[in-house]
Amino acid sequence: MFPLRVVNFYKFFPIADPQATGRRWLQLMKERGLTGTLLLAPEGANNAVAGPEENIKTFLHDLHHQGEMDLSGVMIKWMPARKMPFKKAKLKVKDQIVTTAWHPDLEMNADTFLSPHDWDRLARDPDTVIIDTRNDYEYYVGSFRNAIKLPLNEFDEFDRVVPELESLKQKTVLTFCTGGIRCEKAVPLLKSKGFERVYQLEGGIINYFQTMGQGLWEGECFVFDYRCTIQPDLRPGTYTFCGECGQPTRDGLCVQCNEREYRERFGLASDSLDFTN
Repeated sequence: MFPLRVVNFYKFFPIADPQATGRRWLQLMKERGLTGTLLLAPEGANNAVAGPEENIKTFLHDLHHQGEMDLSGVMIKWMPARKMPFKKAKLKVKDQIVTTAWHPDLEMNADTFLSPHDWDRLARDPDTVIIDTRNDYEYYVGSFRNAIKLPLNEFDEFDRVVPELESLKQKTVLTFCTGGIRCEKAVPLLKSKGFERVYQLEGGIINYFQTMGQGLWEGECFVFDYRCTIQPDLRPGTYTFCGECGQPTRDGLCVQCNEREYRERFGLASDSLDFTN
């Protein structure tokens, strides 16, 4: 029923020539009949690859053993797919693999990663604060129970809203995103602003689904490919992209085009921004 696989994996590591490196990786992908997006920058790589499982394994083996990307310790997140979620294999080269106006000290991520089991345990504590670092349309289709949705149209705005979190500095703060990469830049920023007990969900929502299933999750999870969303069992979700605005839609309802439902959801999101509790 699900003959194909999708894998996501990233790593922060120096790449001297992202363009040349990316072209070699892209050739390896094409040789294995894979599709997806390779995103490279001087700070590292963030990749999404789809195709038959054995072909993906061969590609990963080539990356690692040919010295292109040391995958030791890198979390490879596997998901099933009915059909190719990407049209073709392509390379993107940018200044950053996660675009931010700030330049965090990634060493500050040490000792902040929590396994899904440990994260879930802390998340059930009523005194713990859970922060969703994703964009508004991602939050709309699903999030963790009691998670605070920050007013973010895109992650690059995260530093702008940090001052609004001032009252949370003495609390235990849990952050999460889809695959973990955005939190690796959010957590050092929070720590640099005086947050002492701030942690991140290792491997993000996808790793939580793989380990915990539904757990504390409510709804589906937005993903950046033609699947649109996935369910907690990692199967493709029930949303598609709106033909008008490109936002997630289901049963003819769209985040932006269906004004009433959009306002109801973000009315709840606005209420969650009361940080005095």
